[in-house]
Amino acid sequence: MTARSRKRAAIARTCHERPGCGTNSWVTESAYWDEYYSHGRPDIEEPSSFARHCRARVASDQLLFELGCGNGRDALFFAHQGLNVIACDQSAVAIAKLDARPDLSRFRHRPSFITADFAALPQQHRGEVDFVYSRFSMHATTAATASAALAWTAASLRPGGALLLEARSVRGSLYGCGLAVAGERDAFIQDGHYRRFLRSEELSAELTSLGLTIDELVEADGLAMFRDDDPVVIRVVATRGQ
Repeated sequence: MTARSRKRAAIARTCHERPGCGTNSWVTESAYWDEYYSHGRPDIEEPSSFARHCRARVASDQLLFELGCGNGRDALFFAHQGLNVIACDQSAVAIAKLDARPDLSRFRHRPSFITADFAALPQQHRGEVDFVYSRFSMHATTAATASAALAWTAASLRPGGALLLEARSVRGSLYGCGLAVAGERDAFIQDGHYRRFLRSEELSAELTSLGLTIDELVEADGLAMFRDDDPVVIRVVATRGQ
């Protein structure tokens, strides 16, 4: 059995053994991530490879809104670059820990952290956001909620602003592992939480229908490696027209 096969088998076994794995409600997912971020995670303190990849596209004083910031490693990375950062997450625990950081006032723009559901994102920055950044968050929510978040993105970006997105692809080795979620295509309960793998052609078509132009689309492995996981991911940069 290969290393990837062993990983797939372990995920399937975990899902069958863990109570509640057959549900994907907001409460269940919030509780999962609250538990996940309640402990220190020194293994994910450094900015992601995607954040570093996006660094050349952003500039000091621009407004960046992150969808699904987790422990804030990428939000803080962009704040260190002098950007005005607003970051949201469904985990109240993660947001509370970020808000309590003693160093936030040292940034050029104090980053703002909010607890928010992708289906009910704040409306006060419509047409003002330079970048909407989403790494590994669009595959952690339902198709309907993701579509609502993408529509919000298109409305929130200023002319010339861009969506910076990275998510797991259906072409990854973990696709099909775990418990299939009833009524949700390409969605599974894995490691005790919800994952919905994305299809690049459908994502591109949806973004185009929202009036965004695809500037960059890459679908490959080797971009988001973490421990023994080397997922195939979709990276997209899509801009709103002037």
